[in-house]
Amino acid sequence: MIFKNFDKFAQYIPKAAGTEHDAMKTFLEEAEIWLKTEVLGYPLYYYIDGISGNIPESTFDGTFDYIFDESIPPSDVVRAAEVVICLKAYLSAIPFVDLIQTPNGFAVVSNSNQAPASKERVERLIEFVKFRLSDNLDFLITFIFSYSSFRELWKKHELFERYTEIVYLTGKELMKFANTKVTFETLDSTRTLILQLQDDLSKYISPEYMKALFKKFRNCDMSAWDKNVRLKLQVLVGLMLQKQETYPMIEKLVNFMVKNIDKFPDFETSQTYKLKLEPKYKNRKSDTIFFFGG
Repeated sequence: MIFKNFDKFAQYIPKAAGTEHDAMKTFLEEAEIWLKTEVLGYPLYYYIDGISGNIPESTFDGTFDYIFDESIPPSDVVRAAEVVICLKAYLSAIPFVDLIQTPNGFAVVSNSNQAPASKERVERLIEFVKFRLSDNLDFLITFIFSYSSFRELWKKHELFERYTEIVYLTGKELMKFANTKVTFETLDSTRTLILQLQDDLSKYISPEYMKALFKKFRNCDMSAWDKNVRLKLQVLVGLMLQKQETYPMIEKLVNFMVKNIDKFPDFETSQTYKLKLEPKYKNRKSDTIFFFGG
């Protein structure tokens, strides 16, 4: 297990200072399984598990610029994984921490010195923990993607493809471009729609270039020109999710790529671009493929 020292539980979740290990054991085990099977995949999970007891304490200060480099120490990845495990376990446990089963049914553990929290306060706590989990899951995903040693292990599992098949690597990115409050669940529930919107956009910049762009992103070798296009795709998908008008921006994007065609070789050799060069081709907005600026 990655999370080995229960003394850190209250450090990561101050509200849970009075929580006992026995009460959380099952929830922590389930959170580890979730992290292994739904986020990291087996190769990366077991690697982090292996190094978790053999590295110094984390130096992570809570800020990160979402850049792709090698400056992230392994201790920060381990700490991020530990925090995610604790938050996931606590989120699952909150509705049940004061319940016990008796021969006559369920009872609530009471303490005469402490008043029970209202339903509203418990619901607010659940929402707070959910958003903390989302933020820390974003940190973890960005850490392992940015650090090549961890990224290569993540690539060995199909989860890597799932997390990198859309233009938003994290929920925080989706929240930024779609102008909506997001949790870790939102990105998953919106994934199919985002894939559909990306497919629609690929008809303009060519499926070949869209595929090449994602491959470059996964290998962290995008050019400045590719990064510019990816940013515009993030904006476009965000606007489309909000049902905003995107046609003028799509037009500008295609014209930008055509004007700088030597910077986009996968687009230049695509059938989409070749069709634009056909002298007999006539633009019709109703066509599946419609070109701008010519």
